[in-house]
Amino acid sequence: MGSRYIFTAAFLNFIGYYVCLMLLFYMGFGALSLSVSIPLRLLILACLTVFFLQNTRLKAKSETYIFLFFSLIYLARIFSDALKGLPYYLGTSRLLLYYLSFDMIPFLLLSNIKFKAADYNIIRKGILLSGFLFAILAIIFFRNYIGTVGRLTSETADIEMLSPLALSYCSSLTIGIAVSYWIENVISLRQKLFFLLLIGLSVTPFFLGSSRGSLIALILPFIFILIIKKNVFTNFRTMLMLVIGLIGIVYFSDKFGSSLIERFTSTSSDIAEGNESAVRTIMWQNAFNQFTNNPVMGDRLKLDGFNIYPHNILFEILQCTGFLGFIPFSILLIIIFMKSFKILKYTPQYSWISILFIQCFAQNMFSGSISSASWLMMSMAIVAAFARSENEIFSKATVLKKIK
Repeated sequence: MGSRYIFTAAFLNFIGYYVCLMLLFYMGFGALSLSVSIPLRLLILACLTVFFLQNTRLKAKSETYIFLFFSLIYLARIFSDALKGLPYYLGTSRLLLYYLSFDMIPFLLLSNIKFKAADYNIIRKGILLSGFLFAILAIIFFRNYIGTVGRLTSETADIEMLSPLALSYCSSLTIGIAVSYWIENVISLRQKLFFLLLIGLSVTPFFLGSSRGSLIALILPFIFILIIKKNVFTNFRTMLMLVIGLIGIVYFSDKFGSSLIERFTSTSSDIAEGNESAVRTIMWQNAFNQFTNNPVMGDRLKLDGFNIYPHNILFEILQCTGFLGFIPFSILLIIIFMKSFKILKYTPQYSWISILFIQCFAQNMFSGSISSASWLMMSMAIVAAFARSENEIFSKATVLKKIK
């Protein structure tokens, strides 16, 4: 009964949300995106709440208390800026709604659910199905731009469209989960054909988006696998697929006329020359400067010189909450990373869970904000709950003790 709720939540929270937005833009209703986004977010919360109530709850552990402590600090910053009349581009009420619905409530619900093995399979299927639909729609809607633009943006296209970041990160997430599941599980010929189709379709929006951050997000988890695992065969297979993947990225980037490789290799020169494509480094510097001026409690929500967040969650936390918020959030990240590495090492059949978190973390190091980090918070909660779930998930009882 509860499977439909966690499936819907996983489908919409990660890539399904962008499927809905893409349909809106294609039908010419892009102006209604905000009106649709709020009901979708409320639907996700409703599904998570029902799933939470229908399943066995776990006793709150350190992750819950650390996250609550950070949340109180961040919420205090929101109210403090509001009382001081300091402007922020979202507005206080919307910012509160975003943080509670995108971050706080999903993390607290999911991290304290006693998941079953079947639940994780449902989550994976929900993400991959949404990725499949996303890739198909992207190819249909943007077919005229394939091979004709280096990066598909509102400037290079004559239609309303998603951000190129959405195109590339959604595709990167789909490819990463599909590849990791394929590597670590025995799958049927039918599944292999589906994964080949899924990866092949996802390549198109990945190159249309041409995001440097999404390329790092795709490669980084597999580098961690090589570092963590001691199995020679697994490392060789992962290394081989990584090399083949890199060669494929370079080759198809050229065939698609994508500017991905060019943008990636020119990063240093863009920063040195202060080009627009490297504007994020200026944002990060400004955020860090605000932190150094107020290192204990942070400065304010607004980023100096910009009417937006700094596009790096760690710099944003330093800027807004100082060491008071950065320390608990960093401790939480370290805990989740350690559990992710143990999942990769001891339960490789579920390595896609670690891949999901690491990719979401990488994405939030180049884009996104604290208040809308739904990918990161849900993936962190899934990792946190995994080590505390039923023994049936693990092949050996001793593995559960190693992951805790």
